[in-house]
Amino acid sequence: MDEVMLQKLSEIFSYVFEYGEVLNLNTKREDIPKWDSLQHVALVESLENTFNIHISMDEMIEMQSIRDIINVLSRHDIL
Repeated sequence: MDEVMLQKLSEIFSYVFEYGEVLNLNTKREDIPKWDSLQHVALVESLENTFNIHISMDEMIEMQSIRDIINVLSRHDIL
């Protein structure tokens, strides 16, 4: 995976979740204490604003890990 994309996601996670740990493809929702349903909406909004895309409800539900987020972003030609 592109290190630039992982760095960008780390910045977003730091902002949305106040999460300072290292992210990897296997980082899951349950690994991040503040990743609840309300913060999930904030994450989606941040991703949409950062990458100038629209994330569907199905994609929003799908995003349960960094790997899932990368898969969703790849559909939007971000990667």
